[in-house]
Amino acid sequence: MRIGGPYQVLAPREEEAIHRTMLRLCDEVGLLVESPAILERLAAAGARVDKQAQRACLAPEFVERFISESDRFDWDAAEPSVVGSAGVYHGHHLDPDTGQYEPWTLPLLLRYLKLAHHLEHTAGFLSVTFGIRGVPSAALEPFLHYLALKLYGHSAAGVTDTRQAATVLDLCEKAAAELGDDGRRRFRGAVYLVSPLKLGRQEAEVFTFFAERGIATGIGHMLSLGGTAPVTLAGALALNLAQDVFTHVIHRAYFGGRAFGVGCAVSPLDMRTGMYCYGRPEQHLANVALVQMARRYGAPFWGHCGSCDAKRPSAEAGFQKALGAIPCLMASARTSIATGLLSVDEVFSPVQMVIDAEMVRALKRFARGFEVSDDTLALDLMRQVGPGGGFLDAEHTARHFRRELWEPRVFAREMLPGWQRHGSKTDVDAARAVVHDLLRRDPMPSRISDALERRLLAAIRKATGVTLSAVDLP
Repeated sequence: MRIGGPYQVLAPREEEAIHRTMLRLCDEVGLLVESPAILERLAAAGARVDKQAQRACLAPEFVERFISESDRFDWDAAEPSVVGSAGVYHGHHLDPDTGQYEPWTLPLLLRYLKLAHHLEHTAGFLSVTFGIRGVPSAALEPFLHYLALKLYGHSAAGVTDTRQAATVLDLCEKAAAELGDDGRRRFRGAVYLVSPLKLGRQEAEVFTFFAERGIATGIGHMLSLGGTAPVTLAGALALNLAQDVFTHVIHRAYFGGRAFGVGCAVSPLDMRTGMYCYGRPEQHLANVALVQMARRYGAPFWGHCGSCDAKRPSAEAGFQKALGAIPCLMASARTSIATGLLSVDEVFSPVQMVIDAEMVRALKRFARGFEVSDDTLALDLMRQVGPGGGFLDAEHTARHFRRELWEPRVFAREMLPGWQRHGSKTDVDAARAVVHDLLRRDPMPSRISDALERRLLAAIRKATGVTLSAVDLP
C-alpha cells in the first residue's frame, strides 16, 4: 500500500499553461536584485542582466536546461513523512490554565520549548528574531542564536543585517571549534524575497556576507493571494515557480551543485480584514497543484500546511490543521503540523501543542498504511470463525492489534457512559494534564559546555555592549 499519489489535479493543458507562464515571468519580468555582486554572479551564470535597472532575466531555454540538468528526485521511492515542529516567533503565549494571552518572557519561552522537547513526535526550534521581555533589544538577535546553540547545537534562523551576521558567524565558529566541525554546519540562517520577484538590499547583503565565506543561506518566499501575488491561483502558482527558479539559480551561481526543488507557501488575504490566512482551502489547492508541477520537473516538494487561523484550541483549529495536512500528505507523501501554533503564527499554546502531537501520531499511522499478505488477509481465520462468529479472542487479534490499530492518548476512547464516569474530560482537559506532567520532567540538556557558554556570552558582550547571564534550563 502506498500513501502519496500521484494525483493529476491539473489537466495537461493547465499544467503546461502554468509552466509556460512561469517561463515568461522569468524572461519578460525577471527578478529585481539590489546587489551588484549577485547580479554579476547571475550574469556569469547565463542570466540576462540590466545593472542599471538591477534586473536579472532568464531565457526560456536557460530555465528549461536548468531544470533538466538538476538532480532528479525519485518520487516512486519517496518514503511518507509526517513531522511535528513547534517553532517560536513574535506573538503571545496562551496560558494553559488561565487562558490569558501573555507576551513572551524567557521563563515562558523555556517552558514552551521544554514541552516540545519532552513531547513525542514534535521538536522545538527558534526561527526569526522576536522580542522577549527582559532581554535587552541590543542583544536580542545574538541571544536567540546563543540559546539555539545551547538547546539544539545550531543557530536560529533570523539574521537581519550584516552587523548581526558577523556576530552570528562568530558564535557559530566558536561552537564549531568545541564540537569538532566548522561554522557552516552550525549555521541555519535564511532570508526572504520581498515578493513579488525582489531580493531586497538588506536580504542580499546578508546572503552575500555568508556566501563570500562559503556558507549557504536559505532564500525563502511567501506569497499572498491578492496581496503579493494575483488573487487567482493559476497566476500565483506561476509566480511561485518563477521565484523558486530564481532562488535556486542564485544558489547554484554561488555554490554549484544541481539542487532544485519546489516549495509552496501561498496563502490568501482575507479581502474584508486583510488577514493573511493559514486555514483556508486555497492554500491547500496551491499545495496539491504544485506537487504535480514538482513531479513534472523531477523535483522534491515541500508545502506549508498544518496551521490554522483559530485563536484558541477548538474544533476550528483541528479542522483547519487537518484541512492542510491531509491533502499535502496524500499528494506528496510528506506533511507537517505546526504544533502549538494558533492564529496564523501569533499564538503559542501548550495545550494545542499536545493536541497537535496527537494528530501527528494519527497521521503517521495513516501514512504507514497497511500490509496485504496471507497472514493479514486472514482467510484461514475467517473460515475457522465462520458466519456469526467473533475475532476478539483470536490469537491473530492479539498478535496484530498493537501494530494495526492506532490508540489515542488525548482523544476519547470510551463510549459516553464510561467517559462520564471518568470525569467527562474533553481533549483540552486531557491535553492540559499532559502539559503539567511533561513540564515536571527533567530539564532540557545543554548541547554546549560551561566554558563554551562563557565564550559565547563574552562574544555577545563584545559585539553589543550588553552583559547577559547564562540561561538555566528548566
